[in-house]
Amino acid sequence: MEIKSRFYPYPVLSHFSDDYVNSNFDVEVSATIDNYGVKIDFSANVNNLELSNLLSYEQIAFVYHLECSQTGYREAISTFLNETLHFVSDKKINGKLQICPFIIAKEEIKGYVNSCFNEDYKGFRFDLEQGCIMAVGKQVDINVENEINDFSNTPSVFSIVKNDNESDTAMVVDFHYKKIVIKLPEKDFYNFKSLRGRAIVQSVLNALVITPALAYVLEEVSKRNAQEKYEYSSYSWYRAIKKALSNKFGCDIEQDGFTEKNMLELSQKLINSPLTEALDTLSSGYLGDYEEDDE
Repeated sequence: MEIKSRFYPYPVLSHFSDDYVNSNFDVEVSATIDNYGVKIDFSANVNNLELSNLLSYEQIAFVYHLECSQTGYREAISTFLNETLHFVSDKKINGKLQICPFIIAKEEIKGYVNSCFNEDYKGFRFDLEQGCIMAVGKQVDINVENEINDFSNTPSVFSIVKNDNESDTAMVVDFHYKKIVIKLPEKDFYNFKSLRGRAIVQSVLNALVITPALAYVLEEVSKRNAQEKYEYSSYSWYRAIKKALSNKFGCDIEQDGFTEKNMLELSQKLINSPLTEALDTLSSGYLGDYEEDDE
């Protein structure tokens, strides 16, 4: 959602109105990447005596609306504390995360009046219902580039194509290009193509196609000498994997000790271990009304 100037049937403290004087509602937001997600710190400051008192009595609360249009993620966080820490899984966000701060009535407030009302509201009292917006802060946009999910979703890392060699009846992986090229037999390719636009089965596709392909690439790269790995550094997939392994797991793909790693385990972690979600998707009835015939 976008915070836009709007009119309310009662005074609201905001940066786009003059309903209040000598009052402010400000929120500082900072985000840091933390393992499999993002830690978001909220620090709210209310410069208004009456609103501060209502907060102390928990009659009103801070509410932060989080939204990522790229993934469809939406969440509202409610708290009475000025300082709040919230964790969001990196499966939920990628790209721009919009954060909209509000102060909202947690219960019905009868006869609300404030000493900092604009002169136009002097002498008026307002009956506010639970859920009414009392204050609106400035929207904060944070860019969260989801490096791990990019391996399975971004064309800069993988290219999935139809294998024109009809003698190949299994998946073929070639990493001697800027992208990791996954070649699928014709029938498999068109089935994959028909499914990849459906968000609900992304974890299934990642488990079936991306994980084994990535495990193969990591295994092959681990066998290469320093000079060969240096030559791979011109490939975008190599730089992306190297960066993610270092940032997320403190693992250096170019160190000798890398060969001792479990490549299957690393490949799963790099795309947020999709197997559990994939099995949940399949067992939850995604396959529709097709049921096993017990007869």
